[in-house]
Amino acid sequence: MFLLTSLVACLILALVLPFLGRRVLERRIVFVDLALAQFAATGYAIGLASDTSGPLWAGSITVLAVFAFAALPYASKLPKEAVMGAMYAVAAAAGMVILTQLPHAEGHMTELMFGSLLGASWVDLMILAGLGCLAVITLKFAGDDNYLQRVIFYLALALAVVPAIHAVGIVLVFGMLLLPALSAWRGERNGSIWLALIVSLSGAVLGVLAAEYLDLPPSSSVVLALFVCGLPMFIWNIKKYI
Repeated sequence: MFLLTSLVACLILALVLPFLGRRVLERRIVFVDLALAQFAATGYAIGLASDTSGPLWAGSITVLAVFAFAALPYASKLPKEAVMGAMYAVAAAAGMVILTQLPHAEGHMTELMFGSLLGASWVDLMILAGLGCLAVITLKFAGDDNYLQRVIFYLALALAVVPAIHAVGIVLVFGMLLLPALSAWRGERNGSIWLALIVSLSGAVLGVLAAEYLDLPPSSSVVLALFVCGLPMFIWNIKKYI
């Protein structure tokens, strides 16, 4: 299969990101993963512009964002989604400004949005799997609403998001975090993790197969497949709980 490494990358994310996505929905902080992903992408842009290590810049900037976001309690009366959405917009604008100073700016922008899924190496996949497992383990220590616990939770997100941005791009990271978890959502609480994993794994396989045989962009194809796989379950939940 031509897209073998793409399939393996998507399967790794399909096994990791639904665990994080469920916690994001539970805390009503959906924009945090998108904001952290965009801060990571801006770090990669700085690395490209300065001809230095993109992952190092991405990790450093994302850690700073983690400590800043953790200052806002989950129970805060301040609209958390608005704050995080605003930070996403600022980070996205900064990233675009940096990239426009580079030759082939449009290609760099596309790569950050949709990743380099076709070019993922086996080393990239090992890093993705290792940090993903560490992120899921870290979740066990992020249960309460205090500063340290919030830092731990956001760090768990960052561990999974930063390498995933390089491999698959912002769009697929956001889709894989939220679509499976949302499809399994039950009323006002999380549904079964197994249902979310079924959606994520099915979407990953079908999306990559569609990209392979229909000559579609892999990241976009997987996101659409996740939507199609999760939609029947989502509609059933709406009918049952609203």
